[in-house]
Parts: sequence; C-alpha cells; structure tokens
Amino acid sequence: MREQTIMNQITGIIAGFDFSVPLHHYLKNYFRRNKQLGSRDRKIISAGCFSYYRCAKLFSPCSEEEKVAYSFYLTGEKNLLSEYLFKKYSLPEELPLSERLTALQKTTSVLSFDDAFPFIRHLSEGIDANAFAGSLFRQPYVWIRIRNGYEKKVADELQEAGISPVVTHNNALGFLPITSLTSLSSYLEGHFEIQDFSSQETLTLLPEKITGNWWDCCSGSGGKTLMIADRFPEVNFLLTDNRVSVLENAQMRLKKAQVKNYKIQQLDLKKTPLFNKTFDGIVADVPCSGSGTWSRSPENMWNFDVSRIDDFAKLQVNIIKQVIPFLKDEGLLLYITCSAFAKENERNTQLISSDCNLSIIQQKIFHGYRHHADTMFGCLFRKNQ
Repeated sequence: MREQTIMNQITGIIAGFDFSVPLHHYLKNYFRRNKQLGSRDRKIISAGCFSYYRCAKLFSPCSEEEKVAYSFYLTGEKNLLSEYLFKKYSLPEELPLSERLTALQKTTSVLSFDDAFPFIRHLSEGIDANAFAGSLFRQPYVWIRIRNGYEKKVADELQEAGISPVVTHNNALGFLPITSLTSLSSYLEGHFEIQDFSSQETLTLLPEKITGNWWDCCSGSGGKTLMIADRFPEVNFLLTDNRVSVLENAQMRLKKAQVKNYKIQQLDLKKTPLFNKTFDGIVADVPCSGSGTWSRSPENMWNFDVSRIDDFAKLQVNIIKQVIPFLKDEGLLLYITCSAFAKENERNTQLISSDCNLSIIQQKIFHGYRHHADTMFGCLFRKNQ
C-alpha cells in the first residue's frame, strides 16, 4: 500500500534524524540517496517530517503514526497520506484549524500549545505569547523583496508564470511555501531577492538618508547589505564574516545585483579586528538562538537548551564591544537578532547602551508571527562623543 510505504519513510527519517544538520539539508541528502522516490512522494514526506517536528510534542503518549496523523491534522496539510490518516483515525476535516486542537483534546492525551513551547517566560515584552506559540504550528510564507526599478518586470513574469502572491506589502511579496521562485528569470537576473518580510522591515529603523562607509560585521550571505545598497546606492560597504562559504555566496549575490562599492573580508569577531579604519555606520545582525525562525525550522526547538540564551546574549555583547571602537562618534549601529527572547533583545540593548557609550534611538520587535514571517528584533544606536 502506497500510503503505508510513505508512512514508513517518514518514521524512518524521524528515527534517523540526529539534529546535527538542518532538517531540510537532511531531507535533501535522504532524497539524493533514495532516487526511487518521486517528486510527489518527496513533498508528502517533507510535509510529514516538518509537521511532526511542529506538533509531535503535543502527543507524547501516542504512536509515531498517530503523531504524524495528528500533526497533519493540526497543520492543515492535505495530501494522499493525510487523507488516509484522517480516515483511519476518524479526524473530522470539516472543523476549522482553530478548533482541531480542542477536538483532539477531547479524545486523546493532547497537551496545550504552551506545553509544546516551554520557553514562554523568556519572550520579549510586547510579544503575544499565545499568538507566537500558535504560529509555530504553521509554515511561514516565502517572501521576496523586489529591487527598485524592477517592479513591473517581476510582476509581469509572475503573471506570465501563473504565480500569485498571497499578500503584498509594497515591494515585499509573500507566497505559499510550495511556490517555485528560484527558476524565474527575474530571480536569476537579480531583480528580486528571497528575504523574509521581518528582515526587510528592519531597515525601517534607519533614517531617511545615510552616507559614507558602512560595515556589515556579521554579514552572512549579504542580505542586509543588498537591501541597504538598493535604498542607498552611494554608501560604501565592508562585509565580514568568519565563514568562507557564506562570503562566497555574498560575493555572487552582490555581483548579480550589480553592487560595486563593496569589499569582502573573512574576520572572526571573537578576536580584535586589526584593520585601521572607522565607519559611519555598522550593521550587526548578530548570532542568536534563532527562536524567531522556529516556525520555519521547527526541529531547532526540540533540542534547545535554555542555558544557551545566556550564552548567545554574552556573545552578542562581546561582538558589539569588538566593533564599537571602529564606529565614528555620532555614528549609527543597527543591532539585529532573529530571536524572540528578551535577554537577546531589549535586555541586551540596555546592557550594550551602558557598556559601549551608545544611545538608543529606537528599538522594535518585528512581529512576524502576525504576518506568516519570522519574528525579529532591531535596535538603532548612536555612538556618543
């Protein structure tokens, strides 16, 4: 029976997954080794695994198959396997998603959303704990940022390809997760970037005009630099990171976007930088728990040790202390995390402000859980004279 074969694939993957790599990488390697699986089966298996890691903690007394069935039910997945499981376990599909947890609690040993997310008390002020916990049970949209001047070209190609966004906020467009975007000419030619909505929104903390030399000190693959360069094309950039692979990716993305006024350098900010230069502004998208992205990568919540919040908070402060000597007086520091935890966010910015002679201009939580996006935090500082 095909359904049972697919079910066996899912439970086998769950049994073998050790959290040493992201789940989507693990699945990619698994499918590479099992080429007999067709594209439809791969989609069902992926959906089953991600649904499991979103919801299975709610169903700890149940069998693995029941956990997959109930997880499909709560996330609203509809496919060959979910239909089979819903019939097998008599799950009423006519119920809206908001009522399905209550229905399961009447017939099975099911916990509440709060029990599935044991870190509620660590959330930043201003985050709706129930809404945030509930958002972890759904896959966020895939968001793109259309570069200035390419709005019509991208819109025309999307229309021609029969692809429609679910939601639009100016040049930010959100699509269902299954939407294929990376094969479009507009993407290959650099007319739009795949970038989460909240990540795009962090730029709203910057003033209307910035100039001079800016340092993207934890650049990753260059998403923030690309965004700033599109809005402020006269700014010069230095991108640094300690990972060669992401810097190579940044180089390709900047070249594709035809950004020319930048330099790239490998740099480990656990050590004091040795270059002799100062900057008008610094972007520090610092390493963090990533708790604001757990709706996108739910497996990361499973083996997260709460003590790591303190570890990340200390690392973030140390990074800022390393880079601040290279910021000019009256210069700007944009501090960003993809965390939902107060110790990495507003509590850390208070510490950074006092320890690093910085004034907080504005700080903000970007409530991605309201928009099918990541939840992030940003703070704009000015260096005192």
